[in-house]
Amino acid sequence: MSKPERKSKRTVISIQDEQQPQLDFEEAEHFLPFTFPEYQRGLIGSRIAAGVTDLSIVAAVYLIFVVTTFTEMPEGFTFDKRVFGIYGVCFFTLVVIYFFLFMLSASQTPGMKHRHLVVVTKEGELLDPKHACKRAFGYLISILPVLLGFIWVFLDPEHLTWADKVSSTYVKKL
Repeated sequence: MSKPERKSKRTVISIQDEQQPQLDFEEAEHFLPFTFPEYQRGLIGSRIAAGVTDLSIVAAVYLIFVVTTFTEMPEGFTFDKRVFGIYGVCFFTLVVIYFFLFMLSASQTPGMKHRHLVVVTKEGELLDPKHACKRAFGYLISILPVLLGFIWVFLDPEHLTWADKVSSTYVKKL
């Protein structure tokens, strides 16, 4: 009597090119250089200097506003917490409007222009109105918790502020 032929229990795995996905080990070549953390880390000093310049410009304009309103106040006017609160809100509003309008119109503030910086999208394009609005919102939420959104640049491994993250934008050297 002949034995029945045994079927092999081996599993054969084919690794032919059409079935095996190709892995892209050169992924970094597909990203623009300004998106890398090392590049952003190198811009921290310039970004701080640009921010100080911009806040100085806003403070100078605000000082003119304060001096003008003080000289026009009636005699005997007393300052209380409400008045100082109103002046604080005015300064905050001026800062937000300043950054929003410059991001919307030129993708850079005067301080950034002086430091040869510009804000761009992931693709390297200047901001469109949608990204500018998102960035203005990012500035707003970065300022409110005692500037924590800007201090975040030192803590974040990508060296981006909250405004950068919210709007998916990057600062780039010209």
